Amino acid sequence: MTARGPHALFLLFVLSVVFSVQFPLPLVASQYASVNLSDLVLLAIAVLFVLERLRADDWRLSLSLPSPTAWFLVAGGWMVVSLAAAVVRSPDVAAVNALWTLKWFEVTVLFVLAQAFADRVDWNALLVVLSGAGVVVAVTTVVRTVSTSGFTRVTVFWHNPNTLAVFLALPALLCLAHGAGRIRERPLEALVAALGGLCCLLAVVSTGSRSGLITLVAGVAVTVVLSYRRLSVSLLVGGVGTGIAAGGVLLTTRPKLLGRFLPTIAFRDGTIVFSGPGTGAIYSRYELTRKALGLWTDRPVFGYGWFASPENPTVSFLDVFYTQVLVDLGLVGFVLVGAFYLVLVRAFVVQRTTTSLAVPTAGAAWLVGLLAAGIGGGHPRIPRIMFLLVLVLVAANRLRICGTAPSGRPGRPSRGRSFRND
Repeated sequence: MTARGPHALFLLFVLSVVFSVQFPLPLVASQYASVNLSDLVLLAIAVLFVLERLRADDWRLSLSLPSPTAWFLVAGGWMVVSLAAAVVRSPDVAAVNALWTLKWFEVTVLFVLAQAFADRVDWNALLVVLSGAGVVVAVTTVVRTVSTSGFTRVTVFWHNPNTLAVFLALPALLCLAHGAGRIRERPLEALVAALGGLCCLLAVVSTGSRSGLITLVAGVAVTVVLSYRRLSVSLLVGGVGTGIAAGGVLLTTRPKLLGRFLPTIAFRDGTIVFSGPGTGAIYSRYELTRKALGLWTDRPVFGYGWFASPENPTVSFLDVFYTQVLVDLGLVGFVLVGAFYLVLVRAFVVQRTTTSLAVPTAGAAWLVGLLAAGIGGGHPRIPRIMFLLVLVLVAANRLRICGTAPSGRPGRPSRGRSFRND
């Protein structure tokens, strides 16, 4: 394969994640188990890596992000321990737990391969493709929302409206952060980016997803805190406000869906009472949390195995990220996975430089937004979300290196300037 082979495969991988094609596994007792097109593309990337190493007879591997990689392996190691304990206690669900544990290591493999091929991928182009694909999904989402009625919520290529919404928060934050950083030097480019971000914002609201809205609001807050001196806060906050307001106006034609965002809060007999269409989730999450704590006390150390929620019928749906991890992996796993995500946040934050600001800021903001939305779903651990998360992290790291490396240093800079603020 040519020198541009890794670049083409990584672009194809991004598209295969955004526009997912799934092939169910009929022999596995799980409605979620499947082989995705992205799995096949990742396999091609891995085969290319092995062939090139065999040809060169050189297996040395340089990792530009060693700390997150190590934490991937540490958390994954405990998942294997938890799986072993689950096999002893519940062998009937062990196969499904094993598949989800392998999925974690698949994300780890992608992370390692992305670092290995980092100097042969045009990360600017990859981010543009990711953002452009996000805008296409956003436009499709808005069009399909307008054509539906009642409580119907569109999913487009993501099979779940909440997962769709939290994904769309990523291109929204990328576009808005880029536009807010370029508004003075390149106003036309900033305007185009802001319009793309507005499309994604409008789509997030049109899904009726509270998780998506939490991801956006928390993400914008983090973006402002991290870069308020170097980004146009007025464009950033104004753009988000405009997008959310426009989405609200769009949903006035869908009052039942709009009601999901508008719970009624009242005081009765000295207590707070929630009512309205948006309150069911509040009470259900409370009950699910109580259930999860009861399950955890039964297996406090090793848990029930990774993704026991929702796969294990004893555990079923818990729908809160933090209690899912606690029940799945026990207290030790909860601490390790929590530390892993904190390391990822830090890894994004330290990539910020004058020459590379928008991408690490948007990446950190998206991850914190996902963690905030974890009160209503397990979004941070969904493999498709994690695939994009690690690619954005490697892109941020590579753009920082290219932006600060002196002339003549090994490794060519990425072509184009789409996501650099120099």
